Amino acid sequence: MSNLQANERLIVNQLFDQGIFGSRVTPQKSKATIEAINALKRPQFQIHLNKFFKDLLGMVPENYQENLLFLFGARRMDAETIHVLLATIKAVINLPELQNTQSDRVVLAQTIIRQVHSEVTALDEKEIRRQITDLFVERFGLFIPDMPELSPTEQSQEVDDYWDVSPDFNYFAQSLINYLQRKHDSQALTPIQRVNRALLNKRYLSSSSPLWPDLLTHKVEIASQWDQLGRFVLECGDGYAMLLDTRRKPSRAKPFVVAISVAKSLGVGLPITQLMGRIQLITRQIYPDHTISPSLVKEALLENDLVILRDGYASPTPIAKRFAMRTDDEITENEGELTE
Repeated sequence: MSNLQANERLIVNQLFDQGIFGSRVTPQKSKATIEAINALKRPQFQIHLNKFFKDLLGMVPENYQENLLFLFGARRMDAETIHVLLATIKAVINLPELQNTQSDRVVLAQTIIRQVHSEVTALDEKEIRRQITDLFVERFGLFIPDMPELSPTEQSQEVDDYWDVSPDFNYFAQSLINYLQRKHDSQALTPIQRVNRALLNKRYLSSSSPLWPDLLTHKVEIASQWDQLGRFVLECGDGYAMLLDTRRKPSRAKPFVVAISVAKSLGVGLPITQLMGRIQLITRQIYPDHTISPSLVKEALLENDLVILRDGYASPTPIAKRFAMRTDDEITENEGELTE
């Protein structure tokens, strides 16, 4: 595999983070992004970029007029989310205020939410707003929140919020429709592609995984592939492998701090029926003066692969051993802190 250039690394990393890469040049886009947009217009560049994706994962991004869409793994969407997504696309495309204009693309958020609610009647408007925000603001970056400036006398008033719709929106919409309509092949994957898909999806593999022998056999090549992106490091420890993202700092959130200690306390395993009690006990020990939701701690345990729930038991994974924790008494900010 030939090495990735800076433009290619930028595109791949953005696709992994957001799922889209738009081709329209706007004043808000950085010089590096504009250079990557221009590079993507070259057929040879696209061929080389697709080869990297194919070698790494056995799949390539959806491409519509140099606008890329990449949906994968845990970031794929269930049927309800797709319904909200398609209804939002329909609502935005049909908005009269976005017709024949490229300058002012600011729309009232509630207008979109109500239009989507008319299509997705099973959800209330609060949940629809949450899902649209997750998808179009946080994930794809196609809506930018836009709040009006208020004078001091207006601060206490309830104000309408707006979304500034990206000029790439229609390209994204077409790419998504193409993706959903296309039949996705079920071609056989190589051992390396299978391992890489698992690492991208969960960022973690244990020795109990059926993919473990493949990872051990090909770990040098796999590490080299991820190293090309300038952010990922494959760490192989005693019974585990992790795809570390150097752009992400270890979490200092209290539920995660508690989750680390809970995982370390489990020994060879604890009955699942006793897990919430253990979480409450550890929380009182670490943060006696704070109220922390046990459900948030349990969520942190599962999302960060700190425990496995199997056969009625919660068992720690090797990842918990990677972290050391300092508590309130050891640091000045009254905040648990994790170090690797």
